[in-house]
Amino acid sequence: MEKSGTQTPLSLAAAEAVRTYAATTRSALGSAESPVISYAGLWLLLASLAPAAETETDEILGLNRADARAAALALLEAPHPTIGAAVAGWLRPGVELTKGLPIVLDPLPDQAGLDTWADEHTRGLIKEFPLEIDAQTLLVLASALVVTPRWSEQLEEGDDGLLLLEDGFQAVVATEAAGPVAVASPPSDDGISVYSVIAEEGVSADDVWRAADEVVRRIDAGELHDRTFDAGQEDGHAWTVREVTVFGNARSDRWRSHLPEWSAEDRHDLSAAPGVAEIARGVMAAVAEETEAVCIQKAVASYDREGFKAAAVTGMMVRAAAAVPRETTVRQIDLRFDRPHAVVAVARGGAWEGIPLFSSWVTPA
Repeated sequence: MEKSGTQTPLSLAAAEAVRTYAATTRSALGSAESPVISYAGLWLLLASLAPAAETETDEILGLNRADARAAALALLEAPHPTIGAAVAGWLRPGVELTKGLPIVLDPLPDQAGLDTWADEHTRGLIKEFPLEIDAQTLLVLASALVVTPRWSEQLEEGDDGLLLLEDGFQAVVATEAAGPVAVASPPSDDGISVYSVIAEEGVSADDVWRAADEVVRRIDAGELHDRTFDAGQEDGHAWTVREVTVFGNARSDRWRSHLPEWSAEDRHDLSAAPGVAEIARGVMAAVAEETEAVCIQKAVASYDREGFKAAAVTGMMVRAAAAVPRETTVRQIDLRFDRPHAVVAVARGGAWEGIPLFSSWVTPA
């Protein structure tokens, strides 16, 4: 895994672009309280398709079309011990494209085939593809993202029924967005940091997310270190400070975090997310007939004594547009078969033409 000190300019730009896109999309969708969502999974799909956009994507994706595509490819090709990522596309046989798309297109499989792709590319965490295809489906594009880091040591359950963390990253941090927050992250050798951030009761979810972004930026910049207490040394909304007696060698301060086990799954309509409409228009322009597009994500996550698991599959489907009915004026003639009547089945075509196959006398109840 690339460390922050050895990242390339493009990877640094991609990281910043995804962070900014996540904040922008969270605000645009009002998704601060979503149980689980992957903005990175959506960004990866859109960035892979960026060259199809009819205008530059700097203000949407944080990078221009060429750089966004290059960054997405670099991420997809970069080995990582615990991250799995994939982008794929499928075209219904017989559908003609007016121009190429910046993604390899395979023949569109059936629903079971798409489900198998989701299962294989999320390590079994998502069994079903988030979109259901039908006869109107012309093109499907998707990204999959999965992370499965394990803690370096299994967390034990404390007397309060919560998981007890005595190592890893723990701090109390004064933030601009949400005031003082507590932060905890179990140690992992798998190249993933999972930060839990809690603010005072009553602080909005949006502000807590802004505080979390602030904390991570300060950690990445080397401005914030483990076991930092920069919000005063007294008790707070999510922490207590007291003197205890310990035996043997000990740090000057003993830090412990009490964390819940949890799991979540969610489904998001991302059609209104920033950049989806702009890039979908470019994709739809590649299909010869009139089309409409939808973007859906399914995401799951769990946090337990052994580690963290999360996966998301983001799908964009281009369908033949429904015909808009025209208004017209006609005579209305009602035929009522509410008395006994005859029904006959007549063959059409070939040697059977005109032969009455079945006759029935129907007496309505």
